[in-house]
Amino acid sequence: MDRTDYQILNLLQRDSRTTLKSIGDQVGLTAPAVSERIRRMEEKGVIKRFSVNIDRTLLDCNLTGFILVAVFPEKYSLFCKFCEDTSSITAHHHLVGKLNALLRFAVKDTHELDQLLAAIKYYGDSQTSVELTSCFDQKDVPLPK
Repeated sequence: MDRTDYQILNLLQRDSRTTLKSIGDQVGLTAPAVSERIRRMEEKGVIKRFSVNIDRTLLDCNLTGFILVAVFPEKYSLFCKFCEDTSSITAHHHLVGKLNALLRFAVKDTHELDQLLAAIKYYGDSQTSVELTSCFDQKDVPLPK
């Protein structure tokens, strides 16, 4: 991968719906050349998928935040299934350490958060942080020198 590939990644990360022509204009390539580079990055696994960044607060999920969980080791596979099946859990990361799971959540209100935390208690102890604002949730990939 060269600098141009990194520039393409950053443009796609900012807006995955950017046209190939627009990307090409910004990096000095034709649209077919950009398309070929994107295809190669997908084949290599550098680009895993294209997605939409949803503001869940506009969808009646007024509380968002993070829950660290010390999942009992014997319950981790059940916990994974619970996380997949629970719509208010929007991300699940397995960690090393006593607190071995990090969850991102989006719920309607404190009552819904209380219900979620009660359900999580079956799998282990937790610590919850409610998000006030998000300063950023992704950064550009540094260009190689």
